[in-house]
Amino acid sequence: MSARVFLGISLVLLGAIFTLYSAYNVNELIFIQERVSRSDIPLYAGNVALPMMVGLLLIVDGLIICGFSRRSSILFHLPANLIWILISYRLYFAIQEPTEPRLTFYRIFVFMVFAACLFIGGAVVNFIPKSRG
Repeated sequence: MSARVFLGISLVLLGAIFTLYSAYNVNELIFIQERVSRSDIPLYAGNVALPMMVGLLLIVDGLIICGFSRRSSILFHLPANLIWILISYRLYFAIQEPTEPRLTFYRIFVFMVFAACLFIGGAVVNFIPKSRG
């Protein structure tokens, strides 16, 4: 097993752990502790939203590293990673303050969709067959 594949699998596993931790916290906060009031929303920022966003980013990056074959796909993946980190940061602080306007969450959603499109574009570029010439 090459170092690249090992790193990719490690990132996927670490991302899965973060995602499972987030799912466990959702279960803990909603069903066991019954924290569903408006004043409990900031708890979800650090215990649910941030681990989920980081976990998804690690899973996507691990899969990209495992299947990486063209350098040109980095032009899509690097900005997508930076946007994803930015929206994770913005979402964390937006959830901390429950009085944030809806426009803030709409902007976060738009950037998230844009980052997902960049990830998909990078995957398409990565899997275009190389020309033999």
